[in-house]
Amino acid sequence: PWDENDKFLTAWEESKTGYPFIDAIMCQLRTQGWIHHLARHMVACFLTRGDLWQSWEKGAKIFDKYLLDADYAINHGNWMWLSCSCFFYQYFRCYSPVAFGRKYDKSGQYI
Repeated sequence: PWDENDKFLTAWEESKTGYPFIDAIMCQLRTQGWIHHLARHMVACFLTRGDLWQSWEKGAKIFDKYLLDADYAINHGNWMWLSCSCFFYQYFRCYSPVAFGRKYDKSGQYI
């Protein structure tokens, strides 16, 4: 079901989606090379099946590019799981790009 939209993918990678929490996570990934595992889940879900419908393989490639702790097998396995391409059958469960930030960053300090 993936779309091929380079503008969406670039906006996601460069923290220009318009969703402050998503953009903050991707900014941290690019600048620090690490993000919390729930943040990884959030941006992976957003990219693949939450909003942008881009291929998990493109997201995995970007994570491999920036993550200091990148491990090909773990990274790709997680992306397949979070995109519901395999392993995970609860495809209807998506992280909200708004509610997630409100729950875990109530004061907006992270953003």
